[in-house]
Amino acid sequence: MVAHLVLTVFENLPDDKLPLKMRLPFFPGLPQWRFFAPNPGIEDLYVFYRSRSGAGQPWSSWEDLSIANRASPWAMIWNPGSRVPKALFDMASQVRTLALSGATLEWVKGSDGYTLIADTVRTVCVKKGLTGQYQFMILAAVPTEGRDGIKPIVVSSDLAVLTEGEV
Repeated sequence: MVAHLVLTVFENLPDDKLPLKMRLPFFPGLPQWRFFAPNPGIEDLYVFYRSRSGAGQPWSSWEDLSIANRASPWAMIWNPGSRVPKALFDMASQVRTLALSGATLEWVKGSDGYTLIADTVRTVCVKKGLTGQYQFMILAAVPTEGRDGIKPIVVSSDLAVLTEGEV
């Protein structure tokens, strides 16, 4: 078992780490897993939000919309709580892709990712007892670049916490 794992890692090393003549082409049964992605993710995405009690009122400070996943002892085997943070990341990724590919703001605002993030932030505001308006911002950060690596991707327009029918 150990030998199989070592040979698999050896076979999947990047080409620049292992000369071609050292490859093991005579082991076709080894899985072609990619432990070392050619373009690993180097950006972190964050969703921040802020609120105010009404038009003309000052905005609160930006708060991180972190949906914490409480780890449990059996999380390595069964971890359904990881779906919510993953869904938030996927929504932010969709909006980021649209915004960076030159999509108009109206197109971005009509996307599923934007709508779902807006609904998620609205739910958080309602649970906190906030009224009035809120905004959210998707921020990308490259940890290795420090403050220079922080870039806002999208800032939403002012959105109502409670609609007229809910007041």
